[in-house]
Amino acid sequence: MRRIRRRAGFAIVTMGILAGLTGCGEPVSDADLFDQAREVNFTYKAAVADVQLQILDGEWEIDQYGDRPQSCDSDGYRFRMSRATPPEWHLDGTPAEAAERIGAWLDENGWTDITARTYTDGITDIVVEARNPDAHIDRLTVDISPGDNYDIGTIYADSTCQPGDSHTIASAMLPKDSAQATPRALLEHPADPPSFGYNDDGTPRYWPDN
Repeated sequence: MRRIRRRAGFAIVTMGILAGLTGCGEPVSDADLFDQAREVNFTYKAAVADVQLQILDGEWEIDQYGDRPQSCDSDGYRFRMSRATPPEWHLDGTPAEAAERIGAWLDENGWTDITARTYTDGITDIVVEARNPDAHIDRLTVDISPGDNYDIGTIYADSTCQPGDSHTIASAMLPKDSAQATPRALLEHPADPPSFGYNDDGTPRYWPDN
């Protein structure tokens, strides 16, 4: 494993939005928990979108959209998303050059624990990993895979574990009739506004304050 560059000092991780909402031991309403989760999700996705734009300023294929809360620890939730470049994408330079370029950009933009590694001998893929707790990102993984006809860039991102019940948040995201939920688009540009949850008619819900 090769560490691209080590930043001086240590990142100061704040307690998160929930502390501001709860006050001193006050219970959090379901509505406040939902709003907190939405803010975390949009901050996390915006940071990932900035990384995507360093690789491709165009539409990406969606695997995991990234707004479904998953349980973590004993009473927390987190988000997980993944994006892949379309088949027509081609790598600019070698995988090692791309990894160096991405790693340098991450370092200059507040990311920490930046590493680059390969798999085994004979496999030319390079993986860049990093963290950004201030943007609620516990782990970012960028997999760069060259091919004979086209190349593939894949981004995986796990958010930090946040306090709150994942089932409560997920229930508030669904339309009144969950069977009416409209499938999401298969492609998305990093600059497209993210949705979070669904409207009552089953369409993805977009928020005017984002």
